[in-house]
Amino acid sequence: MKSFRLIVLFIFIGSIQGFTQSLSRVTSGIDLGLGYQDKEWVPSIMYHQELSLANFQWFRIGWGIRTWGYYAGRTNLLPKDNALSQDTLKFGRLTANGASFLLGANVRLWKFDIGANTDIFGLAFGLRRNGLYTKPTFSEGEGAEYYNKYVKSNPATLNLLPLALDNQNGQSEIFLRYWITDRVGLKLGYTKGRIVYATEAKLDNGQKRFSKSYGVPYVAVAFPLYN
Repeated sequence: MKSFRLIVLFIFIGSIQGFTQSLSRVTSGIDLGLGYQDKEWVPSIMYHQELSLANFQWFRIGWGIRTWGYYAGRTNLLPKDNALSQDTLKFGRLTANGASFLLGANVRLWKFDIGANTDIFGLAFGLRRNGLYTKPTFSEGEGAEYYNKYVKSNPATLNLLPLALDNQNGQSEIFLRYWITDRVGLKLGYTKGRIVYATEAKLDNGQKRFSKSYGVPYVAVAFPLYN
């Protein structure tokens, strides 16, 4: 996770330096894709828009909107400070969806775009599900009345900077996009994300958000949009 964050942040540092140059051509497009690994399905649709630099046409900074889904079977979610509390929220199935505003940067080399992006803020929603709240210790906390019981929860609604902050729904990705023709491209990437559910009741240590990170290979069909 740390190495993935460093790669994304390194590209963003380059994009900040690029702001000192004058901006030129605007390009945009849509990526329709799917990530999958170990029974985790992560579909997404991303609209992106980039500005190329007048003095460096190969370098682009951009923003966009990503709609995403996360679908998985048996899943264990943990609170932020699980090392001491050792509590877990266990689900038989998870289904969550969301929409996020993102920032990114990429480099154009011939027919290839090499870049990264990350969600800045977003919303998540999904079916309310019952998670089994377990704690394998003898000490009791403020959530003792819920031990080994099902607790109502749903995807955490408001989310901010999931790349930097814990317990925030959202995604980041690194990718390689190849333009087969002027009208269609193929995008290969790796998506690193976090799925977060919030309980209706406060549990031990006042925790309400339980989460896990995931990483999936990703493939998409890319379409440019022309003004």
